[in-house]
Amino acid sequence: MRFIQEHDASRLLAAVESQFVQHEAENNLLLGLLSRIGDGEDMGASFGYGEQDGEIRTVFLHTKGERLILSHGWLWQETDAERLAQFVQTLSPDLPGVIGPIVQAKQFARAWQQLSGKQTELHMNQFIYQLEYVKDTGNAKGKIQAARPADFSLLRDWLLQFGKELGEKGIEERADRIIGRLISQQKMYMWTVDGQTVSMAGCSRESRNGSVINAVYTPRKYRQKGYAQALVGQLSAKLLQDGKRFCCLFTDAENDGPNKLYQRIGYKRVAESCAIDFK
Repeated sequence: MRFIQEHDASRLLAAVESQFVQHEAENNLLLGLLSRIGDGEDMGASFGYGEQDGEIRTVFLHTKGERLILSHGWLWQETDAERLAQFVQTLSPDLPGVIGPIVQAKQFARAWQQLSGKQTELHMNQFIYQLEYVKDTGNAKGKIQAARPADFSLLRDWLLQFGKELGEKGIEERADRIIGRLISQQKMYMWTVDGQTVSMAGCSRESRNGSVINAVYTPRKYRQKGYAQALVGQLSAKLLQDGKRFCCLFTDAENDGPNKLYQRIGYKRVAESCAIDFK
């Protein structure tokens, strides 16, 4: 496989979108970020694709400070992972990690370790879920409402807590930007009970047919009351009513609670991935 750097995100997206649609939920991270880059957002990104026999076989994307993202839907050989590692090193020598399909991510991590001398550490095994209709939103007291600028500080602090619970590095540098963007774009929602905010969830990274639910967090003192199920269920229903064919989300594969919760709402597992850090 031959690897090529692309400089036009919209052109790359147009070239691969028809193939990605077959695995749209699995590739929501790549599709959403390429779309935002194509719309002019500066992420300090490097991206490109692997070509074989005149066809694009894989896509990669690295945004500043984040793990390299590998596309779902294509298989490759160990030698391809080695070539990609060599190519990516010329673009992003200080790569902090990789996220993608389990086999490909592990192949790339082994190649990067041999090339760079860095140690690898599994950060998280993940499940990717997809929902096409809402089955059960539960019966929790309260209501959904869009977050406003006045909610910024609370939701930023919750995102910081969420990131610490997940062990996500660098969340302190990103929290303001993430929450600010979601609120300004009217993509951040809360569950409130008698005027008290008790849970949050965002929606982002839209693709042709789907939208991603993310930043789902309920502080410990409000858990086990059905608030997250109600919020994610009603937010998912809203996105479907607004014209999306499906919603999708990532979970920690080792955390039974959220996995069971999302399945109750109607989410079905469609793929697995893993995030690996380099040290």
